[in-house]
Amino acid sequence: METTGSSLTASEVRALEDKHRDLLILCLKLEELAADFDTGEIPRGIQKVAKHIEPLVAAAHTLEEQKFYPDLELHAGSCFGSLLLDQVKSEHRVDRRAARELSLTLAAVARKRCRLSLQTVAHMVRGFQEAVRRHITAEQMLLQQLLSVEPEMQVLPT
Repeated sequence: METTGSSLTASEVRALEDKHRDLLILCLKLEELAADFDTGEIPRGIQKVAKHIEPLVAAAHTLEEQKFYPDLELHAGSCFGSLLLDQVKSEHRVDRRAARELSLTLAAVARKRCRLSLQTVAHMVRGFQEAVRRHITAEQMLLQQLLSVEPEMQVLPT
């Protein structure tokens, strides 16, 4: 089994990076939607984006919670590290709720049944994608820290 600096395998790290990439692509699509909403347009493809938000967030969170976070907990190394991990974990609950709300809102906009103004929806979209990007950045920093643990932990042969 190929391994990295932690007990995460290289394939698990790649899978995590792929999930993060998928979320960042979603963020780009959401930015485009927000720009269209600002001009008063309801863009084509909004229903497709709405359907993919929750599954993309859930897939990333599941992988992080099952493979990534246990390693982080093992190597947290300090009270600060543990507190940071608790913060990142708690953001998952908020992100899931926000993904659900945004998905429902975009679906309502697509059906022209949303009572919110397009400008308000644009703000929702931007807030969500900014939170997702910030979360991914934090997790990428934690991943880099975790992957650098092994060289420090190795015991030299006697």
